[in-house]
Amino acid sequence: MIHQLSKRMMSWDAAVMVSHWLLAICFLGAVITQDSEKFRLAHVTMGYTMFGLVVFRLIWGIIGGKYARFSTIFPRLKKVMTYLRSLFTSQPEKFIGFHAVGFLTAYILLAVILMVTISGYLVYEEIGPDLFEDLHETLGNLLMAIVAIHVGGVLIHAVLEKIKAKVSLQSNALPSRVRPYKWMAGIILMAVTYFWMTQIRL
Repeated sequence: MIHQLSKRMMSWDAAVMVSHWLLAICFLGAVITQDSEKFRLAHVTMGYTMFGLVVFRLIWGIIGGKYARFSTIFPRLKKVMTYLRSLFTSQPEKFIGFHAVGFLTAYILLAVILMVTISGYLVYEEIGPDLFEDLHETLGNLLMAIVAIHVGGVLIHAVLEKIKAKVSLQSNALPSRVRPYKWMAGIILMAVTYFWMTQIRL
């Protein structure tokens, strides 16, 4: 049990974790500033940052660590229904890294974020018809709905995992939380910080 939990924690490399939480921060910032003309630049900056982070994730899905690569995640698409059914049994399927539903949610989020940010760019630069503004708003609402479902699923999963891990925690043998690719996580943080600073100066 402890060994499996340790492997699961360490499967999320630092680059994936940092990009994930930066996406969450940018999403929250974009939502807060979406209706404010005063903070329009902040809204746009959050959107551009999200686009860059998604592009990084797509590249990292090809050249990154084992559990971040799409070649590892993709085959699990066929197991979504099997995994969902297993949740209602006494022995649900175990995965290191993404499980089947996590894979599907991640891909949908990446796709919608790309569409939201691209449509937002077209609106901000006044490219194309006014229809893009309505499209951007609709996609933004869709993204908020998906994020709400995602967060709800994470909370439920966390509660279930906490209950299952009680035996392990009582043994005082806590798993390591060391994550690989910290250097890449540092590069991401520096790049985002630099971009935000250049935007503030505009």
